[in-house]
Amino acid sequence: MLDLLESRLKEATTEQSHLWYETFFTVLGKEKEEGDTYDLFGSKWFEADWSRLSDTSAGLSGSSAWSPVLPFYHKLSEIYGLNITADYEEAGMDFGGWFSVNKGVITRDVSVSYEEFLWENNEDYAIERFIDDISNGYYSSLNKIMEHKYWNRLSQADKKIAISSFNEYNS
Repeated sequence: MLDLLESRLKEATTEQSHLWYETFFTVLGKEKEEGDTYDLFGSKWFEADWSRLSDTSAGLSGSSAWSPVLPFYHKLSEIYGLNITADYEEAGMDFGGWFSVNKGVITRDVSVSYEEFLWENNEDYAIERFIDDISNGYYSSLNKIMEHKYWNRLSQADKKIAISSFNEYNS
């Protein structure tokens, strides 16, 4: 099934590097149907990056327009009998999440704030951003910093850096 999916993806992205309304149907091997692109596929377009990892697994990632292509992944899983695991994030719209579907059955669908997503997926980067926010004056007091939802996840060294950054900004 992965060979068929791979060939359909290549066919659909020959002229353009991304999938859009009609080419989503090409990849799914279905006739075009009427409906809102967001409802049908989760996004207006999807810049798909396909990589074959082995005979039984592949990676499909990419960028989409303002929302993840979860309905598209769901349809791929149903049609091709795949187990799909995805994570997604959009800082500007303040969301991130995790999605899993196995042969058309959704097994995980969790959406959280972008900040929470960062803290769960990339804690080092989240700490860096938190300290940058402190350094740029986004916090009005040390109490606000220490009341931050994730303050207790910082190491003692990171807490010292955060406090020092606050004091330096406010000096």
